Amino acid sequence: MTTIETSSEAVGLRERKKQQTRNAIHEAAFHLIDEQGLDATTVEHICRQADVSGRTFFNYFPSKAAAALQFQGASIDPAAEAAFLAARGSLVMALCDVIGSNSERGPSLARMKHLVGRRPELLTTATQLMVEVRETYIALAARRSSDREQAELAVSLVLAALSRTMHDGRLSDEPIGEQLKSTVRMLLAVGDDDLQPPHPAQ
Repeated sequence: MTTIETSSEAVGLRERKKQQTRNAIHEAAFHLIDEQGLDATTVEHICRQADVSGRTFFNYFPSKAAAALQFQGASIDPAAEAAFLAARGSLVMALCDVIGSNSERGPSLARMKHLVGRRPELLTTATQLMVEVRETYIALAARRSSDREQAELAVSLVLAALSRTMHDGRLSDEPIGEQLKSTVRMLLAVGDDDLQPPHPAQ
């Protein structure tokens, strides 16, 4: 076995262990908060359940709510980013694809809907976390748009669609990107209806 192969295997093993630890913390936070609520659950409870130290917990998540929602930061999958930059046509629809792809990498949308539905106190944290990733998406959108304001508006529209999808109690097997596109179209249709002049009285 070569030195390169040994090194590669060691890196792979470390990454698997990190993922196992991250998953253990998330699962502990998810189930404890689902069962007893956000306020009644402490980081210490989660650490005990996941068999990790407090220091380890904060190496992976900034808060107990972030752990329950499996928020891991605002990084964008390189393949999804490359596809977005190479796409042509609608900036908004391309954003639906990249944001949807990033969401697919995270926790199950159905699980998160279940948790937020049972524990609405998590909505505030979910919104705050969304604000953190917003700037990352705007910076990406601006690489395809010469107008910073257009990039901000496009991202705001797609994130509004994501929030609407999260609040929607219906479950769907459709990819999240396609769900976002459908919701964006609905939002735009409502806007068009509101902007239509009233019909004259008969």
